[in-house]
Amino acid sequence: MTALAFAPNGVQKSSLSNLIEEWFDNDFPTLNSKSHPSTNLIEYDDHYLIQLSVPGYQKSDFSIQIDSNELTISTKKKETSSPVQNYRLREFSKHQFTKSFNLSDTIELDKITATCVDGILAIQLPKKEEAKKKPPRTIDIK
Repeated sequence: MTALAFAPNGVQKSSLSNLIEEWFDNDFPTLNSKSHPSTNLIEYDDHYLIQLSVPGYQKSDFSIQIDSNELTISTKKKETSSPVQNYRLREFSKHQFTKSFNLSDTIELDKITATCVDGILAIQLPKKEEAKKKPPRTIDIK
């Protein structure tokens, strides 16, 4: 049973205008969508760790919610008050995104924590006691 599953289609566009805006916002679109930050999923004996690479974002930019065993991480689009720049090449900027993960019943939903330090959003998902890896034990023969 998979304890953690990434939903690659977690980004939801609300309209065609959003898609057009994203396409023309970058002169050189790539196959890797800029709307999906790079993610690490790490399993430890007693917890899972989700790490998102989000340089330039602050912890106040994020919303993390759990609904029916689905963890959703999203940001709000920031309106810039600076004048429009005449970019010749633009390979990075802050964009709105949504990323979702389906969680199994082995996760302690009430004990999930998150931190945002040095451009890495880290979400710790503690395992329930019965899901933690236990050391091997010897069974005596009677």
